[in-house]
Amino acid sequence: MNKTLAISAFASALLSSCLCADVNTTKSNWNGEIRGGYQYTDDSTDTAGEFGLSTAIKYESNSWNDLVFGARIAAAVGEGKEPYGIPFFDANNDGYGIVDELYVKGNFGNSELTIGRQAIDLPFVDTDEGLGLIDNRFEAILFSNKEIKDTIITLAHVRSWSGVDSDDAGKFNRINGNDGLQLAGIEYTGIKNLNLKAFGYRAKDFINVGYIETTYENETDLFEYAATLQYALQDYDDGTKVSIFGIGAEFGFKSIPLGFNLAYNKNFDNGIADNLFGGGPFVTSMEHYTVAELEGKGEVIKGGLSYEIIDDLSLEANYAKFDRDALLDAKVLDLGINYEFNDNLGISAVYSDIKDDQEEDMKNLRAYVTYKF
Repeated sequence: MNKTLAISAFASALLSSCLCADVNTTKSNWNGEIRGGYQYTDDSTDTAGEFGLSTAIKYESNSWNDLVFGARIAAAVGEGKEPYGIPFFDANNDGYGIVDELYVKGNFGNSELTIGRQAIDLPFVDTDEGLGLIDNRFEAILFSNKEIKDTIITLAHVRSWSGVDSDDAGKFNRINGNDGLQLAGIEYTGIKNLNLKAFGYRAKDFINVGYIETTYENETDLFEYAATLQYALQDYDDGTKVSIFGIGAEFGFKSIPLGFNLAYNKNFDNGIADNLFGGGPFVTSMEHYTVAELEGKGEVIKGGLSYEIIDDLSLEANYAKFDRDALLDAKVLDLGINYEFNDNLGISAVYSDIKDDQEEDMKNLRAYVTYKF
């Protein structure tokens, strides 16, 4: 807690100096957010509620010889009750502080190289923004190139990570010991309305992963629609394999603020699917359950709808059924509300009702107020 308070005090001092400085010289370099969260969980045998407050302040320098330096300080404090929900705090359920971004970024023609602690949003390595009090961050070397028209090539070595999905949010956790994770990917947008992705991941003596995704988006005079196809192959070093197929579709009217979604994932093998480092890219993912919760061979069917009551105030409902081949099934219902007061201030809440015949049932409510500056 002393460490948390010290980092919070330092962050506040940085913010104060920022606000007092010349806005013309600092506005583009400083940003941050304050997030308040409340969580209540009922797992059939026990109930618990907790609340937390997080702050994050980031500074990124102006370009100097095509180099940019960045740093972010984040801290979370509050009352932890260890509910079986989304963790707010560290492994001991205590508040913590962390320097979760510290990097140098260079832009050289059509290439960009970032070295250090940073945010990354790629399939199986992603920040999971907004899921907890402090999002995932990665210690990595990340290279991207846009030399080929309509194409982004990405290479990375990821050494460690922190945040809501990691083993201990309060520190950077090593990935695969000292070997880390290597990835290579390509994204192509040269075909009208079509986005193609292909990624490969390798963690020595642990897992090799291949991932392919195709997304098509279009619209007519009456509605907008999108469709996604995905396939993932996870090959574990112990001989276990997982092959996952997915298809999803979204549909929205232009005349009324009503949208629908339908998605399907199937695990063809007995191995357990892994989201790896983040929430995973699967089209049927719910707030708490993803394809990983099939725990082997099986399928997930998901359907939902969304409705915008007034500008920037929307409701969403999603239902998913997890059909497990070797285990008993599960059903999940997520109800959400989101309201953006303006570009800086928003509130959101999600209620999840999980009925799991194999594990225990659970109800979880999470609510957030987020202010960005």
